[in-house]
Amino acid sequence: MLQLEKLTITHQKDLQDLVRDLDLVLNPGEKLAIIGEEGTGKSSLIKAIVAPEMLSSYAQLSGNITNHFHQFGYLPQALENEELQLTVMDFLYRNLDYGLFDFNLFYKYADQFGLDLDRFDAQNQTLVSLSGGERLKVQLLKILGNDPDLLILDEPSSDLDLETLQWLENFIRQSDKAILFISHDESLLARAATAILHLELLKKRTEPRATFYRGNYDHYRQERREKFEHQLQVAKKEREEYAKKMERHHRIHQSVEHVLRHTHDSTAGRLLAKKMKNVLSQEKRLKKEAENLTEMPQDMDAIQLFFSEIKPLPASKTILSWEKMLLPTGQTVNLQIRGQNKLVITGKNGIGKTRLLKLLLQDLRARTDLSLGYMPQHYEEEFEAQSTPLSFLASVADEEKARTLLASLKFTRQEVIHSLHDLSGGQKAKLFLARMVLAGNNVLVLDEPTRHFSPTSQPLIRQLLMDYPGAIISVSHDRHFIEEVASLHYQLNEESLLRTR
Repeated sequence: MLQLEKLTITHQKDLQDLVRDLDLVLNPGEKLAIIGEEGTGKSSLIKAIVAPEMLSSYAQLSGNITNHFHQFGYLPQALENEELQLTVMDFLYRNLDYGLFDFNLFYKYADQFGLDLDRFDAQNQTLVSLSGGERLKVQLLKILGNDPDLLILDEPSSDLDLETLQWLENFIRQSDKAILFISHDESLLARAATAILHLELLKKRTEPRATFYRGNYDHYRQERREKFEHQLQVAKKEREEYAKKMERHHRIHQSVEHVLRHTHDSTAGRLLAKKMKNVLSQEKRLKKEAENLTEMPQDMDAIQLFFSEIKPLPASKTILSWEKMLLPTGQTVNLQIRGQNKLVITGKNGIGKTRLLKLLLQDLRARTDLSLGYMPQHYEEEFEAQSTPLSFLASVADEEKARTLLASLKFTRQEVIHSLHDLSGGQKAKLFLARMVLAGNNVLVLDEPTRHFSPTSQPLIRQLLMDYPGAIISVSHDRHFIEEVASLHYQLNEESLLRTR
């Protein structure tokens, strides 16, 4: 069992609590998923459990962490560059405790994972040369050789292809170990998690809230929405009733004040003054009542973006036509894209999807009759030095309009002028979509557009793109995105680009 008591994580820079007074119990065999927007403390919480000293450079920790599991295995969000340069075999055998390491388990899992260790050894492959899926399996293989009863995984689903995502889903679901993991992937959450911890920052990212739910993700999302709607209805009704009370009170106040101002009878005046005293006393009670009204809930998932001013391209307009195009990676591509197409490209890690997307982008940028919006896989590719969210949006719209849109996306006054490099992944993704809205782009080229949005926000992003009136060319491993947004599905393999739908 893992137990957290009154755990608080405070950022040293601005003394902002990321997590406050968190109580949590993780039992053997449970699969607890931590969700939330970027910057809400998910990875910091995991580091606090794994090794509190990892927080010392940027955060303070208080509260108690009691770990009754006999051993845990930790998968970090990313490997250090030094580790990536190691050969697979050096990585696997480096720093092993041979007295504790179980080689029978090691080879058993290698077989289950479909990892050919002899091939890795013969080819002297480095970790950096592996696909995302292979790298994940190699890391897990080393961890599982120590037979931990608790696995702590920081975004294991990031950058995985569809095949490996399904493998990871089955691994988590079928494992007898307790697993604590962070993920933005809705399908993985729905099929593998048995409990949810949702971390949020409310009131302009100043008030931390942690919600624990024992049950699957779909039920949590439904219950969350129902609670929000119920609280919203109660809060609205109370405010309507309060407004009626205040209106009646205001009329009485005005009436007594009017009569009091015009009376010349001293006796009547004293009675009216007493009545006015009672009216003012009632006014104080009503103001006190206002403080106890049910709080209006914050819809933290809402994303106020709408492609309402886009001039769509004709459905029959050809925006790209490739016949037997030979890619630098060796594949032959035949592709026709028209003005209303929404297409997604999938394929194994390392097969060349992003390179293909950039070649498409290069051709489209040569066209003068298209308004093109681009979201890269690595956002920094499109950032200029010293850029801020405000200047990023003001490059395609006037500053006032940019400020208004940033406010609607819950950017604080300070964040509006922060360096783009200081923002979370989710905030950066919002900025790219916001710039496309302001620019009125009628063709969008998107590389993994949903990967940094919290799972509770992703349905809104998908709806935004489903309603988009122009053409979308995308790369994605998000199964919900592929099913709901894309009308055309292509798969890139070693030889060619094949249409599957």
